Amino acid sequence: MIRGVLFDMDGVLLDTEKLGSQILPQVFTELGYDCPDDLYFRVLGANRQVSNQIYYGLFGNDFPGDLADKMFFDRMLEIAHRGETPVKPALKECIDGLKARGIKIALATSSERSVVETYQRHLPVMDGIFDAMVCGMEVPNGKPAPDIYRLAAEKLGLAPEECVGVEDSRNGVISLRAAGCHSVMIPDLLPFSEELAPYVDTCLSSLRDLCPLIDRLNG
Repeated sequence: MIRGVLFDMDGVLLDTEKLGSQILPQVFTELGYDCPDDLYFRVLGANRQVSNQIYYGLFGNDFPGDLADKMFFDRMLEIAHRGETPVKPALKECIDGLKARGIKIALATSSERSVVETYQRHLPVMDGIFDAMVCGMEVPNGKPAPDIYRLAAEKLGLAPEECVGVEDSRNGVISLRAAGCHSVMIPDLLPFSEELAPYVDTCLSSLRDLCPLIDRLNG
């Protein structure tokens, strides 16, 4: 029986991945580094600790990972402060449908809590919709480790097996699979592929399809 939904944020609830894919290379250029074409996909869904490990592996331990992270999120939040952060289609419809079914809702995002709270202040559709939140560096190991989804389920008072998790990144679906949730991918910049198939139970086209999926799983 599915009793909870655990959402990633960027690329799932907020239509921010295209913005991020444009901002990251700008940050690297300003820091004097060339940004590999696939780097954004490699850090997609990763928290600051995991992203830094990737950066250090590519550029050495002198790479200013924390500064790069700050510059990136400062620019994303400038857009949020203007109220211009785009949300995913059918977000309100999906959330209203889950609440009408008595489904608990948690956020499990690699973004830090201050970032989430900024979005909540400037995007009314994001404010007050979560029964629990786990953010950024609040778990010992970030995605693709299962920690964040296990803790999000625990905060809802549920077992991971009672939860659907919704992701758009490789790191995210691996995390969901390891946590034991029903793993849903709604592709954004990263398309579904055979390489991702072992980590995905269901691939949906949009948030509009999520409530019907839960009805089928609970039927």
